[in-house]
Amino acid sequence: MSTKGCPVGCIKILRCTGLLMVFLAIIAGPAVVRAQDAHYWDNQYGTKAELLGGLVVGSSTDLSSTFYNPGWIALQKGGSVLLTTKAAEIYTVTMKDDLGRGTEPSSTVVAPSPGYLAGRFSLGNDYGWQWAYTYLQKVKFEFDSSGLRIDQNPAPPPAGNFWFSGEAFRIARVDESWYGVSMSRKLSDNVAVGFSPYVAQRNQRSRTQIAAQLLDANTIYSDTYLVEEYKYWHIRMLLKAGVAAEWDKWSAGLAITTPSVGLLGDGSVYQNVALSGDYDPDNPGVDPPYLQANTQEGLKPVWKSPLSIAAGGAVNLGATRIHITTEWFNNIVRYRVLDPVTYEIQSQPGTYDRFDIEYAAKNVFNYGVGVNHDFTPRFSLFTSYRADYSTTPPDIDATLSISVWDLNHLTGGASFQFLSLEFTAGLQYSWGSGFSNRHLSFNENEDGSVVGDFEDREITYKRLKALLGFNLPFAVPGDPN
Repeated sequence: MSTKGCPVGCIKILRCTGLLMVFLAIIAGPAVVRAQDAHYWDNQYGTKAELLGGLVVGSSTDLSSTFYNPGWIALQKGGSVLLTTKAAEIYTVTMKDDLGRGTEPSSTVVAPSPGYLAGRFSLGNDYGWQWAYTYLQKVKFEFDSSGLRIDQNPAPPPAGNFWFSGEAFRIARVDESWYGVSMSRKLSDNVAVGFSPYVAQRNQRSRTQIAAQLLDANTIYSDTYLVEEYKYWHIRMLLKAGVAAEWDKWSAGLAITTPSVGLLGDGSVYQNVALSGDYDPDNPGVDPPYLQANTQEGLKPVWKSPLSIAAGGAVNLGATRIHITTEWFNNIVRYRVLDPVTYEIQSQPGTYDRFDIEYAAKNVFNYGVGVNHDFTPRFSLFTSYRADYSTTPPDIDATLSISVWDLNHLTGGASFQFLSLEFTAGLQYSWGSGFSNRHLSFNENEDGSVVGDFEDREITYKRLKALLGFNLPFAVPGDPN
C-alpha cells in the first residue's frame, strides 16, 4: 500500500493519540502479508533420493528422477511405482521482538509433509522411449501469528493515565502442486536424455489484521482498524530436460528447468483502513475520521519461476557412494503478481491509492553432498547435507516471502527391503535465521506514547520432518526386466 493515500490530517491524528506505530504499520503494506516461498531446495522427493537430500541429478536412485533428471529413467532397470507418503513435519517460525522488546510472536505447525507419486507406464509400441508420470507438492507452507497487549506499562506517565489495548494478526498460506509426464530414451548403453513437461497449480492467500485503541487521562479516545488481504490461484507450464551418463565407478548428469509460462488464474484483494482519533467529548469533530476501503475481484494473477541449471555426479567407493549436486537459479525481476486498479479514498475525495502486490527474487547457487553405504543388498544407511539459500532480495518489500533466512538441511535414514517391497525411513532437521525490519512496535516512549520502531529483529526457523517412503515393484508391459 502506498503512502500517498494517507493525508496530513491522518498523520496528525495518530501523533496526537500516540498511535504512530499503526500508521507506520499501514504504510509498510505488503511487507506484513508474506508467505514462505523463497527456498528452491526446501522440499525433496522420492525414497532413497529424499534421504540423499535430492542430491541425485548425477546419480540413479529411484523414480524421483522424473523431477531431478528425467534422463535417468531410460537407464533405470525394471518398472515400479514410487510412493512417498505424506510423513509428518513440525516447524516453528519465531519473530523476536516483532511487537516490541520482549515479544516473540511465533507460529508452530504440525502438518503432512509434501508428497510425491511417480510410476512407469507404456504406450504399447514405444520405439525406445520410456514413459513415467509424476505428481508432487512443490510448496506447502502455513504461517499464523498473533500479538496481544492490554497495558504494557500500567504506571501513569507524567501527562496522566495511559491505557492501550492493541492486537495484531497475520496469516499466510501457499501450496503449489506439479503434474507431469516424463519421456526418456537411451542414446547409447551409458547415456540417455529425458524430458518432463509439468503443469503447476498454485494457490496463495495472505491476510494482515491490526486493531488498536487508546484512552488517555483526558478521556480522549482513539481507534484504528486495518485489514489487508489478497488471494489467488494460478496455473502455468514449465519443462525439465536432462542428460545422464553412467559407468562402473562414476556417473554424472545435467538438468535444465525452463522459466514457466502462465496459462490462467484468478485473484482478489481487500483493504479496509479506518481511523477515528483525538475525539474530545467537550469539543467533538476536531479531527475528522479516516476511511479507506476497497475490494476488487476477477484479477488476473501472474506467477513466475526461474531458469535453473543443475549439475551433479556420484562416485562408487566399494560399498559407499558419494553424491554431489549443485544448482543455479536465475533472478526474477520485480513484477506485479496482482495488478488492482487505482481507487479513490472515501474520506479524501480526489486522493487515490492502490494495493500493490509485487514479487522479485535474487539468483542463488545451492549445493550439497550425500553419502550412502550398502551393508547388504537389502539394507543401506544414508546421510546428506544441503545449503538452501533464500531468494529474498535486499529490497524485502519486493517479495511475498517472509523467508529472509538461509536454510541448512541435515538428513539421515535407512533403506531396507521386506519381501519384494522397499522401505525408507529417516529424519530431516532444517534450521535457519535472519534479520528483517520489525513490522510494528507496542513499546512506549518515556512520555507514554506508542511509536513505530523499525529496527531489525531476528527471525528463526526450525523444522523436524519424518520421512517414510515405499517403492512398489510392478511389471511394465513390454519390459524384459
